[in-house]
Amino acid sequence: MKIIKTFFAALFISYSSLAQITIDAKFAGGNVIVEQIVGDTVYFKPDLRDTEGEWFYWYFRAISNEPKTWFFKATKPNILTNLGAVYATDGGLTWQWMPKEQHLNANLFSFTFTEPDQAVRFALAPPYTQANFEKFITPYQDDERIEISTLGQSNQGRDVEKLLISHFDQPPTSKIVLLARAHACEMMSNYVLEGIVSTLLSGTTKMEKLLAQTELMIIPFLDKDGVENGDQGKNRLPRDHNRDYRGESIYATTKTLREIVPGWTEDLPWVGIDLHNPWVKGEGHEWVYIVGNANPKVEKAQKRFAEILLAEARSSIPLKMQDLFMAYGSSWNTGGNYEKGWPFSKWAASFANENMLMSTTLEFPYALVYDKVVTPEKARAFGKDFIYALAAFMEEQVP
Repeated sequence: MKIIKTFFAALFISYSSLAQITIDAKFAGGNVIVEQIVGDTVYFKPDLRDTEGEWFYWYFRAISNEPKTWFFKATKPNILTNLGAVYATDGGLTWQWMPKEQHLNANLFSFTFTEPDQAVRFALAPPYTQANFEKFITPYQDDERIEISTLGQSNQGRDVEKLLISHFDQPPTSKIVLLARAHACEMMSNYVLEGIVSTLLSGTTKMEKLLAQTELMIIPFLDKDGVENGDQGKNRLPRDHNRDYRGESIYATTKTLREIVPGWTEDLPWVGIDLHNPWVKGEGHEWVYIVGNANPKVEKAQKRFAEILLAEARSSIPLKMQDLFMAYGSSWNTGGNYEKGWPFSKWAASFANENMLMSTTLEFPYALVYDKVVTPEKARAFGKDFIYALAAFMEEQVP
């Protein structure tokens, strides 16, 4: 009898120490709704909050109280890339794509926790928030070629960074505006921007020549509130930041841009470029492309820039000319897409004159470019290609 009681006592202790997992998104950029946890499976979806329709951004932390394999089931379609998800075991400092064997199907992945109370972060793609930017920009703060200030404050009172990069000891002969994160969820554009900025300040002959002639204004987080709050940003109600360039702007950042850009460009030749990421995956969304403008003059310049970008490409991000330019009137790039408001590229082209060289949107994928895996490092390398191509374009246009 004593042996039987001991057996049942041990059995009770075993079942009373079942593995548990906690999920939260209480950090910058965090976003998740956990619908339920059943057995060894977490059922989750993105928090769409003020988003119209479906979108796909999510980012959460999971802590397992003991070593165990857990399964994560997306309850909405199209919220995992074709590589699954990324994970970080160091609090979000470094990210890796799931091994293929853990990406179980289009809506399911697994992860094996190897230590008690191990915290692991999971996300759609490598997140990028204010902390990432501060880590990146700190080494450049004393560089005489860069001025770091603010565009102003966001609607929620956050400072929105503005970078000016040039040789400030002589007046420029041209200007460039570069924007990122008009849609809060589109984090890969910031890694491209890091590559652009680090290359601009690399001291190479071509970059020094560009900075001797050109002044660049760079806004890393147009929707700073959305980035830090973990919003989708895309299709935000009543409109998102990239539909806020017609009529009265409802966001402080777009309002300020509309006020200062015409005066800042003065009467100089200038270019405006807005960096974006496309839909999460699939045909037409897994290659780099320029979004064609309805203005014939701008379209001609875009096509020429695409040719130069293809010729300048040195990174492992593949480019194909037949995909690199999406003409206005094709796919989603039609007038109907702008019924809720104008994007930056359309607004900039609307006051195009002899000094307006080009206004464009660039789309850079989240996970795959054709069959090549996208990482932060590769996105930065593409950023280097991009700014070298832009320098060649400016030299051709403003000899």
